[in-house]
Amino acid sequence: MKKTLAAAAVALAGAAGAANAADMYAGGMKDVAFVPPPLWTGLYIGGHVGGAWADLQTSDTFDIFGEANPRFTDSVSGVIGGGQIGYNIQANNVFNGFVFGFEADFGGIGFSFNHHPFNNVLFNDDMNSGFYADFTGRLGYAAGPALFYFKGGWAYFDGGRTLSLAPGGSPLCPTGCSISANGISGWTAGGGVEYKFAPNWSAKVEYRHFDFGNADQTLTPLFPSGFDRNLSADSVTFGVNYFVGSVYTPLK
Repeated sequence: MKKTLAAAAVALAGAAGAANAADMYAGGMKDVAFVPPPLWTGLYIGGHVGGAWADLQTSDTFDIFGEANPRFTDSVSGVIGGGQIGYNIQANNVFNGFVFGFEADFGGIGFSFNHHPFNNVLFNDDMNSGFYADFTGRLGYAAGPALFYFKGGWAYFDGGRTLSLAPGGSPLCPTGCSISANGISGWTAGGGVEYKFAPNWSAKVEYRHFDFGNADQTLTPLFPSGFDRNLSADSVTFGVNYFVGSVYTPLK
Protein backbone atom coordinates (compact mmCIF):
# COMPACT_ATOMS: atom_id res chain seq x y z
CA MET A 1 0.00 0.00 0.00
CA LYS A 2 2.75 2.43 0.89
CA LYS A 3 4.57 1.61 -2.36
CA THR A 4 1.40 2.29 -4.37
CA LEU A 5 0.83 5.69 -2.70
CA ALA A 6 4.48 6.65 -3.25
CA ALA A 7 4.28 5.74 -6.94
CA ALA A 8 1.10 7.81 -7.36
CA ALA A 9 2.72 10.80 -5.68
CA VAL A 10 5.74 10.58 -7.98
CA ALA A 11 3.47 10.38 -11.05
CA LEU A 12 1.45 13.42 -9.98
CA ALA A 13 4.61 15.42 -9.34
CA GLY A 14 5.98 14.52 -12.76
CA ALA A 15 2.74 15.54 -14.48
CA ALA A 16 2.68 18.87 -12.67
CA GLY A 17 6.31 19.56 -13.62
CA ALA A 18 5.62 18.76 -17.26
CA ALA A 19 2.58 21.04 -17.32
CA ASN A 20 4.57 23.84 -15.69
CA ALA A 21 7.38 23.43 -18.21
CA ALA A 22 4.87 23.54 -21.08
CA ASP A 23 3.36 26.75 -19.71
CA MET A 24 6.81 28.33 -19.40
CA TYR A 25 7.71 27.32 -22.97
CA ALA A 26 4.47 28.64 -24.41
CA GLY A 27 4.80 31.92 -22.56
CA GLY A 28 8.39 32.32 -23.74
CA MET A 29 7.41 31.81 -27.37
CA LYS A 30 4.63 34.38 -27.14
CA ASP A 31 7.07 36.93 -25.73
CA VAL A 32 9.51 36.63 -28.69
CA ALA A 33 8.92 39.44 -31.24
CA PHE A 34 8.56 38.37 -34.87
CA VAL A 35 11.30 39.88 -37.03
CA PRO A 36 10.42 39.64 -40.73
CA PRO A 37 13.19 38.94 -43.22
CA PRO A 38 14.47 41.91 -45.30
CA LEU A 39 11.88 43.06 -47.84
CA TRP A 40 14.24 44.82 -50.28
CA THR A 41 17.25 42.47 -50.44
CA GLY A 42 17.85 40.88 -53.82
CA LEU A 43 18.56 41.20 -57.52
CA TYR A 44 16.13 43.15 -59.68
CA ILE A 45 15.66 44.16 -63.32
CA GLY A 46 13.28 46.67 -64.84
CA GLY A 47 12.55 49.51 -67.20
CA HIS A 48 11.96 53.26 -67.07
CA VAL A 49 10.65 56.10 -69.23
CA GLY A 50 10.23 59.82 -68.75
CA GLY A 51 11.34 63.26 -69.81
CA ALA A 52 14.74 64.95 -69.89
CA TRP A 53 15.98 68.46 -70.56
CA ALA A 54 19.51 69.72 -71.17
CA ASP A 55 21.65 72.83 -71.61
CA LEU A 56 24.70 72.80 -73.86
CA GLN A 57 26.70 75.91 -72.92
CA THR A 58 29.39 77.07 -75.31
CA SER A 59 32.05 79.76 -74.95
CA ASP A 60 33.84 81.15 -78.02
CA THR A 61 37.19 81.37 -76.21
CA PHE A 62 38.96 83.46 -78.85
CA ASP A 63 35.82 85.38 -79.92
CA ILE A 64 36.38 84.66 -83.60
CA PHE A 65 32.99 86.19 -84.42
CA GLY A 66 33.66 89.46 -82.57
CA GLU A 67 30.57 89.22 -80.37
CA ALA A 68 30.08 91.41 -77.30
CA ASN A 69 29.15 88.26 -75.36
CA PRO A 70 30.93 85.31 -77.01
CA ARG A 71 28.77 82.73 -75.19
CA PHE A 72 25.62 80.91 -76.18
CA THR A 73 23.40 78.20 -74.70
CA ASP A 74 21.40 75.56 -76.53
CA SER A 75 18.45 74.18 -74.57
CA VAL A 76 16.72 70.99 -75.61
CA SER A 77 14.23 68.51 -74.16
CA GLY A 78 13.20 65.00 -75.13
CA VAL A 79 12.22 61.53 -74.03
CA ILE A 80 14.52 59.33 -71.95
CA GLY A 81 13.95 55.61 -71.58
CA GLY A 82 15.65 52.27 -71.12
CA GLY A 83 16.32 49.59 -68.56
CA GLN A 84 18.02 49.05 -65.23
CA ILE A 85 19.53 46.24 -63.23
CA GLY A 86 20.61 46.34 -59.61
CA TYR A 87 21.08 44.61 -56.29
CA ASN A 88 19.93 45.67 -52.81
CA ILE A 89 21.00 44.64 -49.33
CA GLN A 90 18.63 45.62 -46.52
CA ALA A 91 20.21 45.75 -43.08
CA ASN A 92 18.46 43.96 -40.22
CA ASN A 93 20.78 44.79 -37.33
CA VAL A 94 21.53 48.14 -35.68
CA PHE A 95 21.06 49.74 -39.13
CA ASN A 96 17.62 48.17 -39.47
CA GLY A 97 15.66 49.81 -42.29
CA PHE A 98 18.66 51.07 -44.27
CA VAL A 99 19.10 49.71 -47.78
CA PHE A 100 22.43 49.67 -49.63
CA GLY A 101 22.84 48.77 -53.27
CA PHE A 102 24.22 49.32 -56.76
CA GLU A 103 22.35 50.04 -59.96
CA ALA A 104 23.16 50.34 -63.68
CA ASP A 105 20.87 52.30 -66.01
CA PHE A 106 21.09 52.27 -69.80
CA GLY A 107 18.98 53.49 -72.70
CA GLY A 108 18.53 56.44 -74.99
CA ILE A 109 17.89 60.19 -74.69
CA GLY A 110 16.14 62.22 -77.40
CA PHE A 111 18.42 65.25 -77.37
CA SER A 112 18.37 66.55 -80.93
CA PHE A 113 18.58 70.18 -82.07
CA ASN A 114 20.02 72.36 -84.82
CA HIS A 115 20.42 76.12 -84.61
CA HIS A 116 22.52 79.12 -85.68
CA PRO A 117 24.34 80.83 -82.78
CA PHE A 118 24.63 84.62 -82.85
CA ASN A 119 21.92 84.60 -85.58
CA ASN A 120 24.68 83.72 -88.03
CA VAL A 121 23.16 81.49 -90.71
CA LEU A 122 26.65 80.39 -91.77
CA PHE A 123 27.50 79.12 -88.27
CA ASN A 124 25.71 75.94 -87.22
CA ASP A 125 25.52 74.07 -83.91
CA ASP A 126 23.72 70.75 -83.54
CA MET A 127 23.49 67.73 -81.26
CA ASN A 128 22.09 64.25 -81.91
CA SER A 129 20.11 61.87 -79.75
CA GLY A 130 22.15 59.02 -78.37
CA PHE A 131 22.78 56.16 -75.97
CA TYR A 132 23.33 56.82 -72.28
CA ALA A 133 24.47 54.70 -69.35
CA ASP A 134 25.27 55.18 -65.69
CA PHE A 135 26.52 53.12 -62.78
CA THR A 136 25.56 54.35 -59.33
CA GLY A 137 25.55 53.44 -55.68
CA ARG A 138 22.25 53.67 -53.80
CA LEU A 139 21.50 54.44 -50.16
CA GLY A 140 17.97 54.44 -48.86
CA TYR A 141 15.64 53.92 -45.96
CA ALA A 142 12.74 51.47 -46.08
CA ALA A 143 9.45 52.21 -44.37
CA GLY A 144 7.62 48.95 -44.97
CA PRO A 145 6.84 48.63 -48.68
CA ALA A 146 8.15 52.16 -49.41
CA LEU A 147 11.82 52.89 -50.09
CA PHE A 148 13.24 56.44 -50.10
CA TYR A 149 16.69 56.57 -51.66
CA PHE A 150 19.57 58.65 -53.02
CA LYS A 151 21.94 57.56 -55.77
CA GLY A 152 25.09 58.86 -57.44
CA GLY A 153 27.98 57.79 -59.63
CA TRP A 154 29.42 57.69 -63.16
CA ALA A 155 27.46 58.62 -66.30
CA TYR A 156 28.05 58.51 -70.07
CA PHE A 157 26.32 59.98 -73.14
CA ASP A 158 27.32 59.37 -76.76
CA GLY A 159 25.15 61.89 -78.62
CA GLY A 160 27.20 63.67 -81.30
CA ARG A 161 27.86 67.42 -80.97
CA THR A 162 28.90 69.32 -84.10
CA LEU A 163 30.03 72.87 -84.84
CA SER A 164 30.32 73.88 -88.47
CA LEU A 165 31.05 76.95 -90.60
CA ALA A 166 29.79 77.23 -94.16
CA PRO A 167 32.18 78.61 -96.80
CA GLY A 168 32.51 82.34 -96.28
CA GLY A 169 31.47 82.12 -92.65
CA SER A 170 34.83 83.36 -91.42
CA PRO A 171 38.08 84.51 -93.06
CA LEU A 172 39.79 82.09 -90.70
CA CYS A 173 38.17 79.20 -92.57
CA PRO A 174 37.35 80.40 -96.12
CA THR A 175 36.35 76.97 -97.49
CA GLY A 176 34.28 75.95 -94.48
CA CYS A 177 35.06 73.99 -91.31
CA SER A 178 33.36 71.33 -89.24
CA ILE A 179 34.24 69.50 -86.03
CA SER A 180 32.27 66.74 -84.30
CA ALA A 181 32.61 65.04 -80.92
CA ASN A 182 31.00 61.83 -79.70
CA GLY A 183 31.03 60.25 -76.27
CA ILE A 184 31.41 62.19 -73.06
CA SER A 185 31.64 61.00 -69.44
CA GLY A 186 30.65 62.74 -66.24
CA TRP A 187 28.65 62.15 -63.10
CA THR A 188 25.04 61.82 -62.05
CA ALA A 189 23.19 62.22 -58.75
CA GLY A 190 19.57 62.08 -57.71
CA GLY A 191 16.99 60.16 -55.76
CA GLY A 192 13.51 58.78 -55.73
CA VAL A 193 10.75 56.81 -54.08
CA GLU A 194 10.08 53.13 -54.80
CA TYR A 195 7.03 51.17 -53.64
CA LYS A 196 6.45 47.41 -53.58
CA PHE A 197 2.92 46.79 -54.78
CA ALA A 198 3.44 43.01 -54.99
CA PRO A 199 5.96 40.55 -53.50
CA ASN A 200 8.18 40.62 -56.62
CA TRP A 201 7.18 43.95 -58.16
CA SER A 202 7.85 47.60 -57.39
CA ALA A 203 7.15 50.95 -59.04
CA LYS A 204 9.28 54.07 -58.70
CA VAL A 205 9.59 57.73 -59.62
CA GLU A 206 13.11 59.13 -59.86
CA TYR A 207 14.94 62.40 -60.48
CA ARG A 208 18.52 62.54 -61.83
CA HIS A 209 20.95 65.35 -62.62
CA PHE A 210 23.75 64.74 -65.12
CA ASP A 211 26.90 66.83 -65.49
CA PHE A 212 29.25 65.87 -68.30
CA GLY A 213 31.87 68.52 -67.56
CA ASN A 214 33.77 70.68 -70.03
CA ALA A 215 35.01 69.57 -73.44
CA ASP A 216 36.95 71.59 -76.00
CA GLN A 217 36.18 71.59 -79.71
CA THR A 218 38.52 73.09 -82.27
CA LEU A 219 36.73 74.56 -85.27
CA THR A 220 39.48 76.53 -87.01
CA PRO A 221 43.11 75.39 -87.30
CA LEU A 222 44.44 78.81 -86.22
CA PHE A 223 42.70 78.66 -82.83
CA PRO A 224 43.05 75.22 -81.19
CA SER A 225 40.48 74.46 -78.46
CA GLY A 226 38.55 77.54 -79.49
CA PHE A 227 35.15 76.44 -78.12
CA ASP A 228 34.69 75.37 -74.50
CA ARG A 229 31.49 73.32 -74.13
CA ASN A 230 29.60 72.04 -71.09
CA LEU A 231 26.64 69.66 -71.24
CA SER A 232 24.32 69.21 -68.27
CA ALA A 233 20.92 67.55 -68.09
CA ASP A 234 18.09 66.63 -65.75
CA SER A 235 15.47 63.89 -65.98
CA VAL A 236 12.34 62.62 -64.25
CA THR A 237 11.43 59.01 -64.95
CA PHE A 238 8.86 56.43 -63.92
CA GLY A 239 9.96 52.82 -63.65
CA VAL A 240 9.00 49.28 -62.73
CA ASN A 241 11.28 46.62 -61.20
CA TYR A 242 10.93 42.86 -60.96
CA PHE A 243 12.75 41.17 -58.08
CA VAL A 244 14.26 37.85 -59.13
CA GLY A 245 13.69 34.86 -56.83
CA SER A 246 11.46 34.31 -53.82
CA VAL A 247 10.94 37.25 -51.49
CA TYR A 248 9.15 37.86 -48.22
CA THR A 249 5.45 38.73 -48.43
CA PRO A 250 4.53 41.32 -45.78
CA LEU A 251 1.60 40.57 -43.47
CA LYS A 252 -1.59 42.47 -44.31
